[in-house]
Amino acid sequence: MIPLLRAYRPDLILVSAGFDAAHGDVGCCKATADGKAVSGADLRPEDFDYITRQICKVANVCCEGRVVSVLEGGYGSWVKNKGDDPKRMELNRDGFAKCVSSHVLGLSGLSQELFY
Repeated sequence: MIPLLRAYRPDLILVSAGFDAAHGDVGCCKATADGKAVSGADLRPEDFDYITRQICKVANVCCEGRVVSVLEGGYGSWVKNKGDDPKRMELNRDGFAKCVSSHVLGLSGLSQELFY
């Protein structure tokens, strides 16, 4: 895909950054005909960093580094509530935050080792 993007030689690259493709995100699952949920893309924070850096490399060659990134989706993962009701679930956004941070680091060109 990256060679095709580079061959197109865009003037600007717009990224619709959907973090619902992340491993464990509630938006990453899909229901099958029998009603069971199966995993989707299951991307990890390092995947978002890698993809973003590849896009930025193309932008540096083709369009003077012009990249605009807009948050599109990403929700978090369901975890059991630690309160009184054992059936109650709440949304944990830690994984979502790590994926967004990795994307932002990829945009900045900074090393992840500086932050983790």
